Amino acid sequence: MKNKFLNAFLIAILAIFIGINCYMLFHRLGSGYLIQTDEAYHATNAYEMFKQGNWIINTYRYAADYFNSKPPLCLDLMIVSYKLFGVSGFAARFPSALGGMLLCLLVVAFFIYRKKFYSAALFSALICACSGLYTFHMFRAAEMDSVYNLFFALAMLSLYLMQEKPDFMYLYGLFLGLAFMCKGPHAALIFIIGLLFIPRIKEAFFSIKRVVISVLLAAIIPLAWMAKRFMFDGFELLNALFVGEVSDRVAGADQEAMLPITDFFTSHIFIIFVAIAVITVVLMFISAKTFKEDNKGVIKELLLDNYLFIIWAVVPVAFFALTKSYLDWYAYTSQIAMCILIANLLDFCVVRLMKENIVCAVVVALITMALSLVFVVPCIRDYINPAGTGGHPVDEFTEDMQAFAAEYGDTYSGVNAYLISDFRINKSVEDHWEPEYVAPAEMYCDLIAVDGTVDNFLSDPNSILIIDKDRWDEFSSALSGHVILQDKSYFIFSHDMY
Repeated sequence: MKNKFLNAFLIAILAIFIGINCYMLFHRLGSGYLIQTDEAYHATNAYEMFKQGNWIINTYRYAADYFNSKPPLCLDLMIVSYKLFGVSGFAARFPSALGGMLLCLLVVAFFIYRKKFYSAALFSALICACSGLYTFHMFRAAEMDSVYNLFFALAMLSLYLMQEKPDFMYLYGLFLGLAFMCKGPHAALIFIIGLLFIPRIKEAFFSIKRVVISVLLAAIIPLAWMAKRFMFDGFELLNALFVGEVSDRVAGADQEAMLPITDFFTSHIFIIFVAIAVITVVLMFISAKTFKEDNKGVIKELLLDNYLFIIWAVVPVAFFALTKSYLDWYAYTSQIAMCILIANLLDFCVVRLMKENIVCAVVVALITMALSLVFVVPCIRDYINPAGTGGHPVDEFTEDMQAFAAEYGDTYSGVNAYLISDFRINKSVEDHWEPEYVAPAEMYCDLIAVDGTVDNFLSDPNSILIIDKDRWDEFSSALSGHVILQDKSYFIFSHDMY
C-alpha cells in the first residue's frame, strides 16, 4: 500500500514538472526579437541556407560567414524547422526547445531504466530550477547550445551504461561526433571526461572491433563535413574553427580564472545542492539507526556510482577556469550534471529512510519541489510570460517587417534596403545594420540589407529606406516627396515620388 501511494505521488511530480518544463520551453517561444548573441546571426545563417537550398555552407548577408565558424548541424535543424513551420522566430528557436524537452525526457527515461523512480521524478523538478537554461543562450534561443548539450548528456549516459554493457561505446562515439557537429572543438570536453572515466569502463576496450567502430562513428560525420567544406574554401573555415575559435580565444583571454567557478557556485542548482546536502545530513543523524545498518562501504559505493556525474560537473568549469575563456553558457552542461547528482543523492537517502518511514520520502520530495519552485516561479513570471512585450526598438522593427510582408507580399523581395536606426551598438557608426535588424528584414521580407546612409538610398534607384521615426526630423528635408510605403514604428520609403 505504501509503495502504491509513493509511486502515485512520484508519477504526479513527474507529470507536473514535465508539464512545467514544456510550458517554460514553448510558451511565447517566438516572442521577442532575435538577439545579437548569437541568435540573430544563426537565424539569418539558416534562412539564407534555406533560401539557397544549401545545407553545408553558412552565409551571412549572402557572403561566407567566418564569424559563425561552427559546423552546420544546428543550422540544418533550423532549416527543417523553417520548412515545417514557416520562417519565423518560433521556427528558429524550435530545435533548441525540442532539444531541451528531449534532454529532460531522456534523462528521466535513463533513471527509469535504472529503476530509480525517485530520481526520475525529482530530476524533472531540478532541471526546471536551472533558470539560466531557459533565459539566455540555451533552451529558448536560436543557438547551438541546447542541441549540443542534448548530445553531451546522451554521450555521458552512454558512458555510464558502458560499465554494464560495453556496446554502449558505439552510442558514445556517435553522440561525440554529433556534439562536434553542433559546437566544434567544445566537444573535446566529452572526450576528456571519457578519458577520466576509463578506469570504470576498461572492459569496453577489450574488443578492438568495438573501439574501431566507435571511433569511426565519432569521426565519420565530422570528417565528411570537413571534406565537403574543404572543397568550397580550403582551410579557411577550418582554420577559423580550430585556430580562431580556440587559440585566439585562449591567447586573448584576460578574465579572472575564478569567474566560471564563482558563477557555478552561485548558480541556482548549486544553491539547491547545498540545501539538499544539509537536509540529507540532518536526516542521516535523525535516522542514524538506518544508516548504521548499511554496509560500511555504502558511501564509497555511492561516490563510485556517481563518479561520472561528478567529473561531468567539474571538468567544464575547471577547463574554462584554466583557459580563462569562459562565457556564461559554457558551464550549462555542469548544471545538468548537478541535477543528476542531486537526484541520485536524494534517491540514495530516501531508499534507506523508507525502511523506517515513508513520510520521509514524501517530505524530502516536497522540500525539493519547493526549492525548485523558488527559482521556477520568478523565471516564468519575469522572463517567459512577458517575453516580447517590452517595446524594444527591434521588437517594433520585427512587427513592422511582418506587417510589411503581409501587405506587400514578395513585391520587394530581393530589393536593397538601407536602414537609419537609433539602436546601434556603436553609436558613431551610422550606416551599419546590426544583426538584430538583419534577421527580421531577411526572414520576413527577403530584403537585402545594405550598409549606407540616406545619400546611398537616394543614389540607388532599386532600393527602399527604413528609418526609425525618432530619427525622422534629421532627414525630413532630404526625403520630402518620397512615397511612404508604411507608417508604423518605422517609416519605409520607396524611390517613387508623390
